[in-house]
Amino acid sequence: MKLAGAPAGYRIEQVDLAGADDALMRQVVALTHALNAEAHPEDPPYPDAMIEARFRATSTLFRRREFVALGDGRVIGRAMFERNLSGSNEYIRELELAVHPGHRRRGIGRGLLAAGLAEIGDGDARLLEWFTTSRVPSAGAVSTHLGAKPGLRMRVSQLDLGSIDRSLMNAWAAAAPAGYRLEWIVDAIPDRLMEPALQAFRAINRMPLEELDSEPWKFTEEVVRDWERTRRKRGLSSWLLVAIADASGDGAGFTDVVFDVRYPHLVHQGGTAVDPDHQGRDIGKWLKATMVNRILADLPAARFIRTENAGTNAPMLAINVRMGFAPAWEDTIWQMPLADAKRYAAR
Repeated sequence: MKLAGAPAGYRIEQVDLAGADDALMRQVVALTHALNAEAHPEDPPYPDAMIEARFRATSTLFRRREFVALGDGRVIGRAMFERNLSGSNEYIRELELAVHPGHRRRGIGRGLLAAGLAEIGDGDARLLEWFTTSRVPSAGAVSTHLGAKPGLRMRVSQLDLGSIDRSLMNAWAAAAPAGYRLEWIVDAIPDRLMEPALQAFRAINRMPLEELDSEPWKFTEEVVRDWERTRRKRGLSSWLLVAIADASGDGAGFTDVVFDVRYPHLVHQGGTAVDPDHQGRDIGKWLKATMVNRILADLPAARFIRTENAGTNAPMLAINVRMGFAPAWEDTIWQMPLADAKRYAAR
């Protein structure tokens, strides 16, 4: 469906990328390659199939509305507005918006924003949220110009697996705290471990949020099963390591990674957290070292692990730095009242 608001020489259309035909998807993949090359020039290109799977995968707990900007006979911009139905932070609408570097400063981003905001009027939405990377400084400048608030600044760190101190990792992994055991979970959490895993996940809500307007996340079996289904659709693999207290059977902490065998050189570190009742026993070091040792053993082509931490999360940053993680760049989560965003887009 063609929409009003596009600058001269361009048009904006609402699309459904999950069901897009091959011609449109090739254009979206090409745009993604251009954006990735700008933000991560040191990385090899993602396989086309990996990018396509990301856009075709859908979630039962998040509703997407998607738009593309077309010019020069190709897709040169895209926007995705996501409504959260997971039971947590449902007043926030997530935004992804990107314009090809060769077509910026022409009003395309504003047109995409206006098109999406015209469709947002349901539920109790009051905040728009998106993230930018310091690798693309113009995105942060535009966010400031919009009047958005930088809610949470996150350090993106990278661990070069070729230079890791293996003796240190072996020492941390061998220092198992008395009264705890580890459970390995590949891709899907078995029913018997669901409750301990949920208990461990809830510890992530202690992460510093700085100025971010965000509720504690509610971790339920429904939410976790939706994560698992979505990962499968995208072709991703996940490893989850849960520390369990023997006396109670409770989940004391966790760490997890996600990777794609089609892109073997990079592993993404997800969350790591330890429940306050179980801190002070080096469980975090134990978890992270055990995970790294498995990556070294079972993913020999992996070159880097990347992770994000709140810039004020001193305990986790200290562990990462000791492991050899080095700062790579900064990501920022921005928030803006939805009403203010709509007024801006309507100018």
